[in-house]
Amino acid sequence: MADDRPDVESIIRFHSKMGELWANAHEEWRDNDAYYSRKFKVWSNTYQGRPVFYDSTPTHLVDHAVATLMSFSPRIHREPIGDTEQHKQDATLLEHGLKAVMDDAALQEPTLPWKVVAQYLVAHGYAVIEAPILVGLGDRPETPVEEDYDDEESYNAAKAVYTANRKSFNPIRIRVPHPATVLMNPREKIPTIALKMSKMTAQELHDQSVIKKRRQRRKYAEIFELDDHDPFDEVEVWDYWTPQWHVKLLANPAPAYGAPVSRAATPIWMEKNTWGFVPFVQAFASMGGMDLADSGGDPRNFAQGILTPNKETIRKRTQEISAFHQILLRFAFAPMGTSRDPVTLAQAISNEGILEGDMQDFWVMNTPDVPGWALQLRSQTDSTLEMGTYSSALAGVRQSGVTTVGQQAILNTAGMRIFSGVALQREHMASIVGSRILQMVDTASELADGIGANGKTLRKSQVHNVYGVQVAFPHGEPVMEMQQRQMAMSEYGAGLIDPMTYYETAGYENGTEIKQRLIEESVRNLPAVREKIETLVAQEMGLVDEENQEAVGQEIAQRQQAMAPQVPGVTGPGGGGAGPADMNTPLTPDTFTPDRIDLAR
Repeated sequence: MADDRPDVESIIRFHSKMGELWANAHEEWRDNDAYYSRKFKVWSNTYQGRPVFYDSTPTHLVDHAVATLMSFSPRIHREPIGDTEQHKQDATLLEHGLKAVMDDAALQEPTLPWKVVAQYLVAHGYAVIEAPILVGLGDRPETPVEEDYDDEESYNAAKAVYTANRKSFNPIRIRVPHPATVLMNPREKIPTIALKMSKMTAQELHDQSVIKKRRQRRKYAEIFELDDHDPFDEVEVWDYWTPQWHVKLLANPAPAYGAPVSRAATPIWMEKNTWGFVPFVQAFASMGGMDLADSGGDPRNFAQGILTPNKETIRKRTQEISAFHQILLRFAFAPMGTSRDPVTLAQAISNEGILEGDMQDFWVMNTPDVPGWALQLRSQTDSTLEMGTYSSALAGVRQSGVTTVGQQAILNTAGMRIFSGVALQREHMASIVGSRILQMVDTASELADGIGANGKTLRKSQVHNVYGVQVAFPHGEPVMEMQQRQMAMSEYGAGLIDPMTYYETAGYENGTEIKQRLIEESVRNLPAVREKIETLVAQEMGLVDEENQEAVGQEIAQRQQAMAPQVPGVTGPGGGGAGPADMNTPLTPDTFTPDRIDLAR
């Protein structure tokens, strides 16, 4: 049964079977890591003594793709649950609150999670997100009780602190482990079972086990004793997740040869998974990998990053660079020869002294010149590598023959299509994480008072039991954005689209708030409202008292009346006419009116 407590032996079997299934992919990723860190084998075993010069090609292929093509700030979109203004306002507040929470959760990590996801998708063709997870629940602000305080002033101060801390309380975290450290069914984007392998200090594991033992008081919660462990020793642990259970296990070290075989892991504690979901989501980059007939079902067929099909080209390029670098060194530091005493020559050179003898007594060893066809080989290799990865224009390199911004924008748009699958997968993974955060705010008792960050809050009342949300990472293209805004403004001026559609097309995230602010601004500009605002401001400045209050009020009213528009032919305040205005009538008596041109003369 799915609700039954997990069996330790089944967890170990899951680890073993999933490890076998992912073995080829893990081997490929270790090789990718060697290329990315520039530690791969350049020469075959026969020629290991040859010199090697590593350039940054495999590293900057990944980093440029991530840094220049992808955004790391999410944009949240939530459709209103109903048609009322309150539903629209709740959707807008939810967008702001969820964005603040996700931004804060990402920045709480040592690395930027959304950037690391992009790096794994580009380099390995596969990525895993561990989110959302809750940390620091012990720091949750508690509602102050008035009876616990001596006076009302102390209670009000504690209440103010609680209100401020509640708005900034955000236990949500978003983490991105290395893909090789999490085992899941590769056929499930949203897994039903996951096992994460990680390390933590022995002291930390001991402290957590003590807390779990105290809270659960059950036989399947044990205390991890330090025994022979130093408190700062790192121990390997497993986290086994199902929608109903979470199990923490201690991975046992491999037994020595001839020693009795022990179990691969020992459970430390088991607890109910009150979140209702497995806090992982996985995705393949879809950059070219596809299933193969002879090895169907192997995750390695799908986990194809930008390095995988280009490794041989990168190796060939590194060999060429190493050879050219060796030729340069031989030319620059060519050995010298002499028919005289070589020791005397060496001492004179090291001391920058004067050599004694004829010119024929000294010579420099000849080094071969680099033939022209060798340079063409380098150019062909670079061209092959660019065709197999992405255009150098995307890395900021101006292409030959491109002279306008529009031409460069067209090249960028065409070149970025190779990363469309990566961008789509990352946005969908982020949308799943955002939906889970809404689910936790709506159902988790620990978050009943809401969460927030940077002055924005996310509350249960805004969710309405619907967790759907769309998260995007828009990539800024100034030329294209300018054209889209101009087109949207033209369509809005022609009456083809409404204001909300214009805001969405122009990239504004808070169209509802903008409309509300426009209405508020129009209300402030009403003469009567403006008069009252100026009177209040004058009172705050201390310029109005009982003696001059009436005179100041009259002056403000007269000035507001004088500032009202005087349009001829328009009735109403400031109108001044009863019928349609003549288009040739001056707006004011002071308007310059030139003499008419008599064409008959």
